[in-house]
Amino acid sequence: MRKELRYWAERLGERAREEGLTFPPVLFEEVGPEEMAMLAAYGGFPRRYPHWRFGSEYLRQREVYRYGLGRIYELVVNTVPVHAYLLKGNTLLAQKLVMAHVYAHADFFANNLAFQATPKDMLDEMAHHAAYVERAMERHGARSVEEFLDMALSLENLIDPHAPYIRRPEGEEEERPQGRLRVRAYLDPYVNPPAEPPKEAEEGASPRPLPPRPTRDILGFLARHAPLAPWQKGILEIIREESLYYAPQAATKILNEGWATYWHTRLLLPLLTPEEALEFAELQAGLLAAHGFNPYRLGYFLLQEVEERWDKGRFGPEYEALPLGEKLRYERPTGEGKRKLFQVRTVHTDISFLEEFLTPEFALGRRLLALEDLPRFPEAKRALLFRLTNMGYPIVELVDANYGNRGELYLEHLYEGVELDLRRTKAVLENLHRLWSRPVHLKTVVGGKETLLSAGA
Repeated sequence: MRKELRYWAERLGERAREEGLTFPPVLFEEVGPEEMAMLAAYGGFPRRYPHWRFGSEYLRQREVYRYGLGRIYELVVNTVPVHAYLLKGNTLLAQKLVMAHVYAHADFFANNLAFQATPKDMLDEMAHHAAYVERAMERHGARSVEEFLDMALSLENLIDPHAPYIRRPEGEEEERPQGRLRVRAYLDPYVNPPAEPPKEAEEGASPRPLPPRPTRDILGFLARHAPLAPWQKGILEIIREESLYYAPQAATKILNEGWATYWHTRLLLPLLTPEEALEFAELQAGLLAAHGFNPYRLGYFLLQEVEERWDKGRFGPEYEALPLGEKLRYERPTGEGKRKLFQVRTVHTDISFLEEFLTPEFALGRRLLALEDLPRFPEAKRALLFRLTNMGYPIVELVDANYGNRGELYLEHLYEGVELDLRRTKAVLENLHRLWSRPVHLKTVVGGKETLLSAGA
């Protein structure tokens, strides 16, 4: 990295720490448009397992930049140390803005509770995943592995994003053969010897239901119990692990980007020269443009609202009890705004953040809705929260892996007023059937009536 950029990286890092941000070391690297497109296609990592969807995304990113339809100013990866990439050719001010933005992201990754169970060694882990898949292609043929990857990736959202935080009481976990070490599934054949088959069929039977309770972690269940080759189970576990890694980022997009935008503004404004002020205003206006759903804009302005409310004492039961038109006049200085912001950064995800702080007053003040639309605000807020629930995917649970005592899978869709896309649902059920090798059933609602969809029956 150029000497000038190193100077500003150090200065902005010091300023961020003075403001109270805490983060691990951050490594910045300047890359060209081609390399940035590749990194973006790989989700920020320099190496991923081979698959056509990464190539497709790379071509899309490259063409977007080539035809001037957009550019990636920064790319930051949640690892320790944090890795961040700067696009060569950007102005010095743009690079300074990006570095300040990255320090705030690094603080968010390190302190938000949703990321506490996220592994910080994913740079190495992604490389291990790539090596595992490449080795499987050498041994079992590239085409068969690619076809299995296609099938597994169609199920990548069938995870429980809360799985890393769940701790069952002793005795409630699924039984595990004695003498076997708990390792990632794709490493199991190399660490644990093959389990001895029972001498009689009834010796392997278990009176306990499988799974012990309904679970959203369908991909994890398949990686443990589906009748697949070890390399196939390993790939399922790889897809699951990477999906769980990205889940907190999807669950905090608004708050995370709002936090980074708030802090790059606060860190940079005192350091701007008169010549940089106009360029900064243009960059900020582009970032906060009111086009479509802009998580940067919503998160940034909502954090500003929180800070102002707590600084002026506009919170608590007495504030909430005031009539709508009087709330903005209830002010008493407290100096609590910054402390409240750090608390919000630590404990909230997008859903809880919006549920608590997205108010009619804020929506009116930021012109998110007109006064005549105020009665529809609760309905619009519920729709937004629903859109964010489970990363926008329907919630499906595996209830029984021995449905009808025939070894079939029985799943339930937790219907909340929105019906499934039947074409996609049938494709997913077909892939589940191919993995499980027995019929698969899903209870859902179609046309307002409970319906049982099946594949392989």
